[in-house]
Amino acid sequence: MTGRVIIVTGANSGIGYEVARYLCEGGNNVILACRDETKGNDAVQKIQSENPHALATFMQLNLSSMESIRKFVEDFHATKKKLHVLVCNAGVCAAASDRVRKETADKFELTMGTNHLGHFLLTNLLLDDLKKAGAESGDARVVMVTSEAHNMDVARKRNPPLVPLDMDNFMLTKYGTYNSMQAYKDSKLANVMFAYELAKQLEGTGVTANAVCPAANVPTTNFLRNENMVQRFFMKWVLHRALRFTHTTRTIGQAAQAVVNAATNEELKGVTGKYFLETTEHQSSAESLDEEVQKKLWNMSAGLVKLEGYDPIEPPEAEAPPPPPEPVKKEEKKEEGASDAAAKPAAGDEKPAEAASAEGEKKGDDAGAAAEPEKVEETPVELSQGGDTTADTTAELSTTVDDSSVPPESSFAESGCGDTTTEASKLDSTAESKGE
Repeated sequence: MTGRVIIVTGANSGIGYEVARYLCEGGNNVILACRDETKGNDAVQKIQSENPHALATFMQLNLSSMESIRKFVEDFHATKKKLHVLVCNAGVCAAASDRVRKETADKFELTMGTNHLGHFLLTNLLLDDLKKAGAESGDARVVMVTSEAHNMDVARKRNPPLVPLDMDNFMLTKYGTYNSMQAYKDSKLANVMFAYELAKQLEGTGVTANAVCPAANVPTTNFLRNENMVQRFFMKWVLHRALRFTHTTRTIGQAAQAVVNAATNEELKGVTGKYFLETTEHQSSAESLDEEVQKKLWNMSAGLVKLEGYDPIEPPEAEAPPPPPEPVKKEEKKEEGASDAAAKPAAGDEKPAEAASAEGEKKGDDAGAAAEPEKVEETPVELSQGGDTTADTTAELSTTVDDSSVPPESSFAESGCGDTTTEASKLDSTAESKGE
């Protein structure tokens, strides 16, 4: 295919740029639809510097904004150009460790909103243009660039928490269900299912729709820009160089050739509703083959993007996190501890009582001895002096109440300690007796 008008989304870098460059070399009129105007124009200039005859132009398109998509279509129609091929290549993916859910200006989850809903609206708004080209030439195409990560069995090898697409939680709004890899997997699955349903709806129009995974592993792509520096370095300079001779990784150029093949290969004329892994037809995941879910996805997507002829659907709001359990109040715990301490008998209090009783008996004996008349014995009189007898007993009662055992699940755990100490005063008793 040469001399065709082809739109490539996300064409300012990575695989998209290489796709645009190859298509220009084939003599096609290529529109680089990019979000960043500076980067888009730089990409056009780079292509034209290498190929002065290249028909490359930039048009601004932000797939995360429904307003931007509609304006892009208006601007394209103003050019009066035909449209033969639409390559839906652009995509976003947050870092694998990202657990913070982000939204587009239209309140869509960012990954699903950009990768699927953005392309869904763009494609539908350009369908009339594609149908006209299909009616004239018998060969107009929609190429959905997806990923092997759409297959949960493949993705689980690296991301065990992944689960099947939940149409009741399409935007991952339920609290605790979002993670970046789940969002990416769901969006790429939606790309495949959209291509299948689109192919059925375009039967007999001369327009085909296919999904293609350009490569299972492309470590050098700019798609990893959201990962940390260490991961990017490892993927690009260590993993790729170590595995390139085993043919388990692909260069950006090799991946781009797979997309160009789907867009231009004459042998694929009339082939529709297929999934390609690189340049070979493969069966997509079992999850993607559910025709009932394909239709449900189409209708939900059409409602969310407010497509004409469908009942509008407002995006659901993200669930707020559950309220934390109320923290235990320190004052209540202290009062409880104090009352317990007052009610509890003090073990040490018994000893002073016994000591007091013993002292009382001793006093009585000494008093009785003092009342008896003195006896004079014939033996030499011995003067007996009685020393002081002292009972010194101290009892200490210490009760500590710890209210730091707040339920561990509470993020507002509070730790406090209330001490109640009872100390018995010393009891001193002194008895003196003198004998003459």
